[in-house]
Amino acid sequence: MKIFGIPRNPYATNVSDALVAAAKRHDVPMRIIDLPTLGVDFRADGAATVSDQDGTVAIGGLAPYLLFGYPAAAHAVQSLARECYLQNPLDAVLVADDKAATAGHLAADGVAQVATMVCAMEDGQAIATAEKIGYPVVLKRTHGAQGKWVRRAADAAGVRKALGELELEGPGALIVQPEIVEAEGRSIRVVLTAGQLLAAAERIAGPDEWRSNIAVGAKQRPIKLTLAEETLAKHAIETLGLKHAGVDLLRTARGPVVLEVNACPDFTSMQPYFDHDLAHAVLMASMPN
Repeated sequence: MKIFGIPRNPYATNVSDALVAAAKRHDVPMRIIDLPTLGVDFRADGAATVSDQDGTVAIGGLAPYLLFGYPAAAHAVQSLARECYLQNPLDAVLVADDKAATAGHLAADGVAQVATMVCAMEDGQAIATAEKIGYPVVLKRTHGAQGKWVRRAADAAGVRKALGELELEGPGALIVQPEIVEAEGRSIRVVLTAGQLLAAAERIAGPDEWRSNIAVGAKQRPIKLTLAEETLAKHAIETLGLKHAGVDLLRTARGPVVLEVNACPDFTSMQPYFDHDLAHAVLMASMPN
């Protein structure tokens, strides 16, 4: 019997918990894999053994996961990929985890997105980039989730302040984008699995907040996508090579644009608004045919 692997990442505990609960409800054999403790032993005879804090990992497939911040886990998952089914290819996950790499891939394939510039996390370069774009701007570390490591700036002083906060996490690259003021603190989260639209919701920033992330207090409601929005979301994940993903869209005067693509979207907050079991749908789409 093949066991389904459900990786647990500190940035996506709601997703793993929901998948574990769905597996229990539907009698799907599963094993929780603790990503931060993953390691791989490449032996001289050419064999490789992947293990975590609970011992050797022997599974038939892997659910969605995030890998940023855990290089050892990326190597371990790459080794597992030789013997088990991954819902999302490792290379695609690593691109989606990196906002700058995501923007590069989307641009190369002509996917409509929020204009993005990448620069070093240095005052002079960041200010020059922001001024080229035009204030107000949004600054983000290339790796982040749940609205963390994101700041807005209305002027050069705001850029310096934002960098002072973002640099506390250590060195790294920075992306700078124009703040899409016309979106008025609203975004659309689209979750797609195996090429099918699983759920879509409009997210609205809370009082005194500009980010539309649920983690920072945004509200949401189910929404019917336009054909252009659904087509754009599918184009984005196909470009990155993902099979399961969340795409954040903004509505603008020139049409919908991609804000971000997430390889392990938190669909759990959307469940109360939908009758079908979202976690079970993700699990079933993760199983090989």
